[in-house]
Amino acid sequence: MRKGWIKPVAAIAVVAILFFVAGFRIGHPVAGLSTALGSAKSSLAIYKPGGQSVVGSKVVVEIKGQGKAIGIVKSAASGNVDVDLGATFNRVSERDVSGKLVAVIPFLGSVFGIIGL
Repeated sequence: MRKGWIKPVAAIAVVAILFFVAGFRIGHPVAGLSTALGSAKSSLAIYKPGGQSVVGSKVVVEIKGQGKAIGIVKSAASGNVDVDLGATFNRVSERDVSGKLVAVIPFLGSVFGIIGL
């Protein structure tokens, strides 16, 4: 039996641990902006927690009762942030902003959706 899969899996695990230690997080959005490669539901979002919500920045937010979503900050004042999620426009608390979006990995969110994450 060949064990050629061990090195790639170990390399992916090491990279994931380094990203986690560096402060990056991965989330599976259930709503929000789509990309040319698919909807937010079929993607994984890599984001960096913390920082201020700046108008025009892409963020990952927690929508109560739904889960994480990808959006663009339209305004931020007095502890509230207005976020454009594509089909909807939501006002969330500053503490519901999970972090600034760094990258989107298309298609892997579908796999996580099947297994319930």
